[in-house]
Amino acid sequence: MVGLSEKQIKYKSAQINNALGVFLLIFGVIVIIAVPFSDNFIDKMTNLVAGLIVAGIGGGMVWSAKRTIKLLKLKDGETEDK
Repeated sequence: MVGLSEKQIKYKSAQINNALGVFLLIFGVIVIIAVPFSDNFIDKMTNLVAGLIVAGIGGGMVWSAKRTIKLLKLKDGETEDK
């Protein structure tokens, strides 16, 4: 990215990771909700495990992105908004 500082690039990257993480988290929850609609036990366990893995990855991405954004804002000297 031309003309952006390293901090701005990290901030943009954290925002993108946050959006992707939310998408994966929602998708994982949808897959978990689909578990009761599966026909047999193998399908149910496959959907449950896949949903938990995808939701876990999404949750981790959201947590990491929020943490990065918070750290970057605190380094600027901005007050923490709650």
